Amino acid sequence: MASSLRLPSAGELKGLWQLSDGNRLCSIELTDTRLSEDSIWALKSDACVTELIGQPVAGWYPSPDGLTLTDDDGNSLAFFSHESEQWIAYFVDGRELVMTFSGTANAVTK
Repeated sequence: MASSLRLPSAGELKGLWQLSDGNRLCSIELTDTRLSEDSIWALKSDACVTELIGQPVAGWYPSPDGLTLTDDDGNSLAFFSHESEQWIAYFVDGRELVMTFSGTANAVTK
């Protein structure tokens, strides 16, 4: 019998996260506020996140096996696969970014 992965809701993933490339640690807040009519949710981040991703990040959406960070138009900028207690994005240039959940609060400014 095949098993299927469950799609987490925005409410389950919202909150404060940390994003790291192994050298820098950035703050990012996933919200459950819709960015568009689609299932893209707004996020708040500091300039550090833009530096690590390489472009301004405005939204996110969950998938059964991870989550995707997007630009203002909903274009995918980075996919983070869920691996145990962390979420990892692998880039074609060899970089790896790791996201970890750090709690619930509203402490990040955009």
